[in-house]
Amino acid sequence: MKLHVIGIPSAGKTTLGEELSSLLEIPFYALDAIAYVDERWTERSPAERDELVGQILERPAHVTEGGFLGWTSALFAAADRIIWLDPPLRTLVWRHLRRHARQPWRIPSQMAFQIRMYLRAPGHGPLASDPNQTRTGIGDALRPWRRKVIRVTRPVTATELVDAFGLSISAEN
Repeated sequence: MKLHVIGIPSAGKTTLGEELSSLLEIPFYALDAIAYVDERWTERSPAERDELVGQILERPAHVTEGGFLGWTSALFAAADRIIWLDPPLRTLVWRHLRRHARQPWRIPSQMAFQIRMYLRAPGHGPLASDPNQTRTGIGDALRPWRRKVIRVTRPVTATELVDAFGLSISAEN
């Protein structure tokens, strides 16, 4: 079983990805570690990033998660299921508030960022001109793989997904 979890920030990608990995007993890969070389968001070279993606794809089973598009097309193509976390705006804002509670001075800008991403409204910064980093852009990017997309619009557990969609690993994996 190869699964990919996608969504905009605070959708719950990492939490669900880790839960699925643990439940299905398959490796988990957070794509932030593939895209960036450090916690300062220094981008990895495309050649190195693509090599790391290739190593993941060689695995017979895995869970990957991230909000990246473009260079993740090979992961989408290889995935048995793509889980698109698309919760309502109020859920995203609440999660963003919890995430940044220790840095209250960041909350207004982070909330504005979250709302712009959800609504696909223009803003500032590197993602402002990238429609792929919005829920509309994600929907457009997933269109070629729509038959294997599970769109989740409410909080869900890994167990619920496994039960509802028959996600499991086989003897082959």
